[in-house]
Amino acid sequence: MNRSNIPGTAGQVAALFGLPAKPLYGKEGAPVYDAIARHDPSEIRDVLRLARGPVLELACGSGRLTVPLAARGHEVVALDNSAALLGMLADRLPAGADVRLVEGDMTAFELHRRFGLVVLGTSSVCLLDTSQRAELFACVRRHLAGVFYVSVLDFAGLLLARQAERSTVVVQDQSMITLFQHFDGRRGVRTTSLLQESADHRALYTSEVRMVSSEQLAEELAAAGFKILERRRGLDSEQVQVQLICGRHDD
Repeated sequence: MNRSNIPGTAGQVAALFGLPAKPLYGKEGAPVYDAIARHDPSEIRDVLRLARGPVLELACGSGRLTVPLAARGHEVVALDNSAALLGMLADRLPAGADVRLVEGDMTAFELHRRFGLVVLGTSSVCLLDTSQRAELFACVRRHLAGVFYVSVLDFAGLLLARQAERSTVVVQDQSMITLFQHFDGRRGVRTTSLLQESADHRALYTSEVRMVSSEQLAEELAAAGFKILERRRGLDSEQVQVQLICGRHDD
């Protein structure tokens, strides 16, 4: 995505300062993404509750869920397509952790084993389009011997309108990070942009994800051969996290 394609205020900032749009999960963007994401406590308690036997975590990122699993002594295979984020995770694993890091594509992987829990948290399923989600679910089925945990965000009100925007500012260490979220209900796309600013530096990192509802996701999971065992929904707001705990239909 170049700066002329970034919607909303983030695009205006990119044009004003002549900033290129860098990938959010790349080598430069990964530490900025991590600064925003790593202190989020959501999902951790539920994932720990479900962990039985070996765990496969997809789109593990810098380890927001991996590290608590490892600290509890679980065997974890943690897969992500970002070498930069996996490097950050490797640096923060506790000593003696039974964790194998795999750089790979969550829509096309073969690990030649099955797992008691497969985790896809942080609404990362929305990074994929419809056909990619079908490929992901087929991979998960082949590797699943227990339950599949997947989370998604349901949107309400203005966020489902044609255009809407929300922003958040975080001051950390010697820099300020502004999170821009632009919602395009017509296209079903949410664009996340992080503007990092310090006394001598300014950079913009961006990513585009799909706005997939929990109902749509549940339908796709059923079509892929899963049954919903448990559905947990957060408090009502503009963005509601929904957690789906699934098993295989044939189990």
